[in-house]
Amino acid sequence: MLLFLGWYATRLVVAVLPEQGKPFAFATHPGDEWRISLTHSVEKTAWDDYFLVQGANSLLMTHTRFSSLGWGYPYAPSEGKLTRTDDGRFDLEMNRPYKELALRISEQAMPHLIHGAEDYDLIKLYGQGTALKIKVQSRYEYWWENYL
Repeated sequence: MLLFLGWYATRLVVAVLPEQGKPFAFATHPGDEWRISLTHSVEKTAWDDYFLVQGANSLLMTHTRFSSLGWGYPYAPSEGKLTRTDDGRFDLEMNRPYKELALRISEQAMPHLIHGAEDYDLIKLYGQGTALKIKVQSRYEYWWENYL
């Protein structure tokens, strides 16, 4: 039993840590992908940022996909490789590493964190203006920081 508990505690999770409110986490592993889906605040079009789990404290923003070229959208060649998708959207390959993500959620953007079939509505969970950190950590680190 102790061997199983030790193994389970060292598995990775994506931890969503609000400045206030209850944190949550979901199981992950290196090579797993998840995304943040939102509505652009000015253009009012769909925007998705895709992240690849590389390990503890290691995320890679692989690409972002958006519906139009407009206000506040990436456009410079230095920002990545821009292609057009079959459905008419734009895909910007970025491959930017992060130890953790920090964001403040807003009702205008209606952000969702999507992992497989799970869709976490961040506004319903935490409310307007809440600051969040999102990071990959071992399950025992998540437990230690949030429950012990």
